[in-house]
Amino acid sequence: MSDSKNPSPDDTGPLARRIPAVLRKLRIRDLETLRWLGRTRSFARTAEAAAITQPALSKWLREIEQALGVALFERTTRRVTPTPYGDALLERAERMLTDLASVAPAMQALRDGLAKPVNVGILPGMASVLMPQTLARLERTGPALRINLLEETLDRLLPRAHWHEIDLLICRLDETAMNAGFGVVALYDDDVRVFGARHHPLVAHASPGWADAARYPWIVPPPGTPMRRAIDTEFAHRGLPLPRIVMESVTLMTNASTAQAMPCLFLASRLGVARSPLVASLHDFG
Repeated sequence: MSDSKNPSPDDTGPLARRIPAVLRKLRIRDLETLRWLGRTRSFARTAEAAAITQPALSKWLREIEQALGVALFERTTRRVTPTPYGDALLERAERMLTDLASVAPAMQALRDGLAKPVNVGILPGMASVLMPQTLARLERTGPALRINLLEETLDRLLPRAHWHEIDLLICRLDETAMNAGFGVVALYDDDVRVFGARHHPLVAHASPGWADAARYPWIVPPPGTPMRRAIDTEFAHRGLPLPRIVMESVTLMTNASTAQAMPCLFLASRLGVARSPLVASLHDFG
């Protein structure tokens, strides 16, 4: 007979009894292995990351699937793909691992007299518009926060938001962002413009068009990003071939510096440029 005030390890409450036994036996390393498999979609890369053999990894996954009674991944000769059951488990595994990873920083913040750190994902160019005033206001009115800022393109930030690795995502409200399934709050109005150096040959044109811009080299965002798709679509709709691409970059400082050395063009946030010390060196082509 066990003491009800000090239950034995075999005692389980109502919540634990609703959790399949196989899930109660999963260790943190098991969750990490599932995450690796979900992200890499590769037995070989996951086995290497987990420091086990591929047969052992396959056997481990098969035992979990058999215990749950569902397939978590579909196997092909080249890769594995999560099933809807796998997606559901991976989403919760990501959440649990993210919460666990935040324990140490949260405790350190409390020791330092601060609140829990806030992980903010933001598009390049937006940080200079929002963060200085935001931090200054927090400094005046509180609460005391530490913000971990991650500047990346939306194609990289959205998965991290779904994986709960960032608490707040700041981006343009385009179709990709609006369909991502997150709550949305509009912060400010801005538009994306074409920029080049003030000595660019097109400055002499009264109203340069896309055909004029296509004659010069461009700096463009990486493939797959919403901004890159917008550029490709704009030239395609106007029946123009893509201009010569000299670099793929979303860093305003790098793009502006390159534009001073050669007659190239690039897209940037109008407000992002206006809040930058580079504004005097750039020309807004609209």
